[in-house]
Amino acid sequence: MIIYPIGFLLTLTFFKYFGKRIGFDYDRDVNDNDWYDDYNSNAEAYLVFSVVWPMTMTLLTLIGIWALLRVLVDLYLDKTKFP
Repeated sequence: MIIYPIGFLLTLTFFKYFGKRIGFDYDRDVNDNDWYDDYNSNAEAYLVFSVVWPMTMTLLTLIGIWALLRVLVDLYLDKTKFP
């Protein structure tokens, strides 16, 4: 589990030192009146999120039910074995 914080810190360090070279400039002047938000990308992201999460949750629920049934069937078959 220690790999996640290490990866996070390495990513932050990479963006700090090489971010401007690859197009991630987070140090620009905050007082610029240039609005950085893009309505089209936000609308697309909202649409994708709204469509994908019910499908993901349905799929995860079905996988969980299938796994639970497999465990219960294995337990039942183990209990009903004849000597």
